[in-house]
Amino acid sequence: MDADWRRGVIDAAVKGDLKSAAVLDPSCGSGTFLYHAVQLLLQDAAAHPELADRPQAQVDVVNDLVAGLDLHPIAVELAKTTKMLAFGDLPISYDSLMASPNIYMGDSLQWNTRALSGAMAFGEGVGIPSDEPDNPLRVPASLLLHEQFQRHLDLIFEYANSEQKADTESNLLAVLPLTTESDQEIFLDFYRRLRGYISSGRNNVWKWYISNLVQPHRLTTAPMSRLVGNPPWVVYNAMESDRQDAFRRHAAQRNLWAGANLAPQNDIAATFVAICVNYYLLRGGKFGFVMPYSALRARHWEKFRGGNWSLTNSLEEGCHVDLSKTAWDLSGVQDPPFKGSAHSSVIFGERVVASRQQPNIKPLGDIRYVAGSGVDKRMAWDNVKPLLTYALRKRWAVAPSPAYADKKFYQGATLVPQSLVVFSESNAERALGKVNFRTEIGKGVWKGLESYGRIEERFAKPALFSKHIVPFGMIGNLNIIAPFSDDDKEVLRTFPEGPNAQDFNIYWTKAASDYDRIRKPKSPSPLANRVDYVSNLTRRLQNSGKAVVYTQAGSWLASAVVPESTVIDSTLYWFASDQELELHYLSALFNAPALADFFHHAGRASDRHFHTGPIRNLPIPAYDANDVHHANLAAQSDLAHQIVADIVTDRQSRGLRVGRNDVLRSDTLQPILASIDDSVRQILPAYCS
Repeated sequence: MDADWRRGVIDAAVKGDLKSAAVLDPSCGSGTFLYHAVQLLLQDAAAHPELADRPQAQVDVVNDLVAGLDLHPIAVELAKTTKMLAFGDLPISYDSLMASPNIYMGDSLQWNTRALSGAMAFGEGVGIPSDEPDNPLRVPASLLLHEQFQRHLDLIFEYANSEQKADTESNLLAVLPLTTESDQEIFLDFYRRLRGYISSGRNNVWKWYISNLVQPHRLTTAPMSRLVGNPPWVVYNAMESDRQDAFRRHAAQRNLWAGANLAPQNDIAATFVAICVNYYLLRGGKFGFVMPYSALRARHWEKFRGGNWSLTNSLEEGCHVDLSKTAWDLSGVQDPPFKGSAHSSVIFGERVVASRQQPNIKPLGDIRYVAGSGVDKRMAWDNVKPLLTYALRKRWAVAPSPAYADKKFYQGATLVPQSLVVFSESNAERALGKVNFRTEIGKGVWKGLESYGRIEERFAKPALFSKHIVPFGMIGNLNIIAPFSDDDKEVLRTFPEGPNAQDFNIYWTKAASDYDRIRKPKSPSPLANRVDYVSNLTRRLQNSGKAVVYTQAGSWLASAVVPESTVIDSTLYWFASDQELELHYLSALFNAPALADFFHHAGRASDRHFHTGPIRNLPIPAYDANDVHHANLAAQSDLAHQIVADIVTDRQSRGLRVGRNDVLRSDTLQPILASIDDSVRQILPAYCS
C-alpha cells in the first residue's frame, strides 16, 4: 500500500470512479490488517482537497475502500469492531459502520462453492446444497448479488424465526430486491422451506452456511487492486483426512503440490494465497502476505516461488505473478507482531498479464533480513520502522550432494510413547543382568502411564535424541526398551522365547496393552511396530557401527560422531561408515562456523526442520582421504570431539548445563574451528559466510 497508490484510490473514490473496495484481507481474523489499512488511508483522505474539512466524508470513503473476509463469525464481528476503532475520534457510529462494514463471512478458498458461479452470473435461481441431496434450496441470484445481501439475509432469518407467520411473506417481498415474478416465486419457495426447517428444529447454521457460500463469490465479481493478510498456516500432516484430500487436489490443480517425501510438509498457505490472488486481485494488482519462513527457501515451496499458479497451462488464462520484489525474512524480529513470527516471512508480488511472447512471470527475488525488537501489532508503521534494521540476505544456489543425498542418511527410529519404552539411567538400577527402571514422563494422552518395571538387560539399549547432541559431542543418553532378537539385528514382532526373556515378556505384555488401549486408530500396532516404524530401528541395528548424526530440527545445526550399537531417535539423521575418518569429515562440515549461516537459512526442508536439507541443498563431495582439505577436516573433527568430551565432563561435574554456545565459544576449540573453516572455504567456497 504505497503512498502513490493510496492517493490514487482516494482520488478515484472521490470522483466516483471506483465501483468496489480497493484492498481486501481474505483471512482478516480480528482485523489487525484492516485497522492499519484504514489508518494509512485516513492520512491521505485528510490531505485530499475535497475531503480535508469533511471528516464524515473521509470516514465514508475509507470505509468503502477496505474490505475483509473470514470463515469464522466471531472473527468477523471482532474485525468490524477493530475496523471501527481505526477511525479513532472521527465521527462514526457503530450502527452506521455495521450497516455497511465491508467485512464478510465466508470461505475465501471457495472449495465447495464454484458451482454457484454460473447460475449467479446468468441471474438464475441459484441452487444451494441442502440436507436433501436432490432438492437444493433455490435463491434468486438478484438477492444473492445485491450489495445489501448480508442485511437482507439477516432480515429473512429474523422473519423466519418469528412465531408470527401472518404478513411476513408480504413484508419481505415489499423490501427485498425481487423485481420479477420468477424471483418472487423462487424466493417464496425458499422462505417456506426455511421456515419448515426452523419449525422442525433443523435451523442450526443455515444463515452462516448460506453467507459462507455466497459472500466470497460476490467479491470475485469486483476484484481488488491490493490484497494483504496473514493466511492460515496448516501443513498436510496436521489436517483431517477429508481436508487433506481437498487440499491435495486443489494444490495439484494449481501446480503447487510437492509430492513424494515432501508431501507431509505442503502448507495450505501457498494454495490459499494462489487462490485468493486468482479470485480477488485485478491483473496489475499487488499483494503482500505474512507467510511461513519456509516459503523463502524450503523445497516444498519451490513451485510457489516460481510464480505460475494457474489452473491451466495457458499463459493467457490463469494466475501468474511477479515475485521479484524483495521479500522479508522476519526471523530476526524479537517480540514479533504475529504469532510464530520468529519463523515467518513476508512475500510481496504483483499479478501480471502473461502471454507466450511476454510471460512476465518472475520467481522470488532478493530476501531482506529484518531484525529488531519492541514491535507491537497495535503500533503504527511510522513508529515501527525506526525499530527495525534491514540487510539483504545472501542467495545460495542450492544443489544436492552427489555422494550423500541418495538415501545415504536415514532418519532415526520413532521411539514413542516414551512413557512406555524409554527410561533414563538415573531412574534405573542394573544388577546380575537385569535392569530395574522407571520410564520417562509421558505427554498428552500418554501422561500418567509412566511405569516401573524389571527386564533382562539385553532388551535395553542406549538411545540418543537431538537434545543429547552438541557440536562434536554428546551430553548424555536415554535407554530404549524393545523386543530385540538374540543377534541384535531386528525387532521381533512376537514375544522373545526362553528363560532369559521372562521379565521382559511380563513388562512388554502390559506396555503393549496400554499402548493399544490409548493409541489412535491409524497408529501402527502392535507396540513393536510403533518403535520400529518402517523398520527405522531395525535399519540401525543392522548398521550398528559408529555413525555421524545431525539434528533434525532447531535454529542451528549440530552434529557428532556417536558410538557403535547406539540406537538413534527420529530427532536425528544418521549415516554409518566403516571409515571413521569419513564420519569426522562430515561432522566437521556440519559444524563448521563458515557454513552455519547457510544451514540456518538455506539448508532446511522447512522453517523449523532440517530433515535432509543439509545433504540435499549442499553439494558435499565424497570423502577422499588423499585430499588434503578432506583429511584436515577429519583430523580436526577427531580432535574437536576429544576437547568437547572434556568440556562436557568438566561442566557436568560442576552441575552446569552444556549447550551449543558453551562448546563453540570454548577458547581451546577456537584454533580447531578456524582450521576447519579454512578447509571448508577451499571445498565449498560459494556456501561460506
